[in-house]
Amino acid sequence: MNNIWRKYHGALIPWKPPHLDLGFSRNDIQTQISKHNAFFARWTTNFDSRKQSVFWYIINDKSIDISDYSANTRSKINRGFKKLTVRKISKSELLKDGYSVYKNALKRYNFILNVLSNKQFISEIENLDENWDLWGVYTLNTNKLVAYSLNRLVDDYCDYSTIKFDPSFLKNYSSYVLYYSMNKYYLNDKNFQYVNNGTRSVSHQTNIHDFLIDKFKFRKAYCKMEVAYSPLLKFFVKYLFFMRHIISFIPLNIFRKLYVILHQENIKILCEKIYGYSNQNPSKLVLSNGNFKSGSTWVTAILNELFNYKIDSFPLKFQNPKHKNWIHRYRIHDFFNSNDSLDSPLWISKSHIFQEKIMNDILINQNNIKIINIDRDIKDIIVSHYHHLLNSKKISGDFKSYFSKWGKYKAKQCIDYKKAWGDYDCLKLKYSDLINSNRKTIIKMAKYLDINIDDDKILSIQNETDIDNLRINSKRKNLNEENWFYRKGKMGDWKNFFDNEMILKIQSIESGNLSFKEKLSYFIKFTFRLKLKYFLYKYIPNLYVKFDKVF
Repeated sequence: MNNIWRKYHGALIPWKPPHLDLGFSRNDIQTQISKHNAFFARWTTNFDSRKQSVFWYIINDKSIDISDYSANTRSKINRGFKKLTVRKISKSELLKDGYSVYKNALKRYNFILNVLSNKQFISEIENLDENWDLWGVYTLNTNKLVAYSLNRLVDDYCDYSTIKFDPSFLKNYSSYVLYYSMNKYYLNDKNFQYVNNGTRSVSHQTNIHDFLIDKFKFRKAYCKMEVAYSPLLKFFVKYLFFMRHIISFIPLNIFRKLYVILHQENIKILCEKIYGYSNQNPSKLVLSNGNFKSGSTWVTAILNELFNYKIDSFPLKFQNPKHKNWIHRYRIHDFFNSNDSLDSPLWISKSHIFQEKIMNDILINQNNIKIINIDRDIKDIIVSHYHHLLNSKKISGDFKSYFSKWGKYKAKQCIDYKKAWGDYDCLKLKYSDLINSNRKTIIKMAKYLDINIDDDKILSIQNETDIDNLRINSKRKNLNEENWFYRKGKMGDWKNFFDNEMILKIQSIESGNLSFKEKLSYFIKFTFRLKLKYFLYKYIPNLYVKFDKVF
């Protein structure tokens, strides 16, 4: 089209690297939409901002040697090179076997975009100009193409534009050898400014970003999503936006595409709030947030010791209905827009937040909030949940009965919690960190919170937050927990409760497998019930407290 825009599935997407100014006003962009008969144009501003956003690029801007990777990653790279080779290839080499890789790669995805025909695939490859590098991964024994990458170059910037892997050869670590080879070439050998593996996916879930961050030192470059629509699409977006959740359940391709556009609009709106919000409030809130029974009380106790924190309650209208020293989760934004928050420069609260709306409020107020998020093995959570319900007199009976009626559904909620926090950047801990690396974890928390501590302070914190001391001093230390709340505090106790059938059920739930009847039961027990509780929590707090004692 030109060197500024490309048309991709009916949308205009910039060709320019994201760190360069687009050079178009919004009116100019509307003209481009009409000129190219596009549905919308999408671009970004505030590239690689310090603010955490709901939209980002996945980039790598550091040249590192193979020795800098983890032992596990090094091992897989080396094992991959025993069966595979990677090299830059020509168009004719890609056209020979590339379409087969393309078709096989698409079988792995539940996507809604159109599939290229062989003719279209050939046309796209043949139309690539001299600004493109083509890479291929081949088997050493048969010289078979099993993966390829199309990389667009602009000066010292490289866009990993299209990468496809034949899933049959992923077990040979084709993804490891390809990313390692390309990163080494562009970042080490060519000294490029950075390589880019694309943006957050709007249309489908993907694990590739976590893979690249975890294995190959990529990072998120946060930015602000900008969108402009054609007049007709703007009309539909405006009047159907509030129905987007309903539309997402309609199993027709046109509605799936419409939902993606409405989901994109939601991301755009959140970006506007995040980058448009300015608050001069100097107060800070530290949230000890955790999956249920994962150690958030323990983290809260450590935080209290780190800060010598003594405040026993939040201002009345911002208190949790049950615990006056927990913040009201639905009033976090209002809290920082009130004079009450100025009563102290620091506030600490335990929480179990994973609801999207509340997490968005936290993002909007991120300059005032620090989050330490802790999680735990799901099976240990389930066992602790069982004893919690027993001790609070909400259930009776053995573990097997509990697991059938409540436990497997609690597992689904725990999985939803993990997913909710997957993309959020904060200090993430595991319960095992507190058990196995307590001193190191305390130091990590202090560093995250910009606190200097010495050995004496660390030893004092370890003593004060030992589980036996917490059990005795919980009330005195204002942790809101009864003695029975602190059970064993051990890892792996699930082995004394779970049978093989239960373990397989947890694995099945983690894979997303629930029957219609189970989905309905989950909705009643952990969606409708909680929505009702949160409605009462938000609007009739006294009734919420009574309801929570029974349900």
